[in-house]
Amino acid sequence: MWLPCPASGPSLWVESETGAIGRRRGPEKPAVRATVILAAGRGSRLGGQSKPLLRINGELLVVRALRTAHQAGTTPVLVLSHRSTEVLRTLRTQAPEELEASEVVELASSSAGLSLSFRTGIRHAADRGAEQIAVLLVDQPWIGAEALRTVLEAHQRGRITRGLIRGQPSHPVVFDREDALAAASQAQGDDGARHYLRAHRQRSDLIDLSACADDADIDTPDDLRSLAVGPGLQQCDLS
Repeated sequence: MWLPCPASGPSLWVESETGAIGRRRGPEKPAVRATVILAAGRGSRLGGQSKPLLRINGELLVVRALRTAHQAGTTPVLVLSHRSTEVLRTLRTQAPEELEASEVVELASSSAGLSLSFRTGIRHAADRGAEQIAVLLVDQPWIGAEALRTVLEAHQRGRITRGLIRGQPSHPVVFDREDALAAASQAQGDDGARHYLRAHRQRSDLIDLSACADDADIDTPDDLRSLAVGPGLQQCDLS
């Protein structure tokens, strides 16, 4: 349940056992498609660095993720926690237009696992009227707008649509609103949507993105150095 609290500026939202703290920004018109960007991790193997504020080829990961969602024709729902004040301050100064056109949710704690971020982002997107909800991770910088757009365009009502990279199911994941909410309700610990996706494999469509996306993520300083080179991607096969 979303509970407004008195404040000047953007609307604030309180986290209790049934909700989450955050700021809601962006257009009041409900989004038909939203992309939930999970960016609330603590970056423990990165020495506590904020993953959204890491840079690939000079670009912040958080800006890259917001731009990916926008260019794919969706409204970003950015879920933050660890060092969120710093992330928002940086976005206000370095990417104000991307921030203004996005929804932002801040969690009070970054220690509750991936599932809290997933549940909160999904419920926020659904609350804002999204009919289809995609999910991306902020630390997978080489899953870009073309890959997201390809999975969205392949999605069919009543199905769950996932990227397939080098033979393995991956992100983006696209749900109808009902499936997204059901997956969120079952998410526990650090599993996110995994349990729901396993239980509904028969309704899942896998879209091969191997030519145009790489799902390597950034967990360590070595990952950041290796991914900065880029995987030499091509165009997605839309046939």
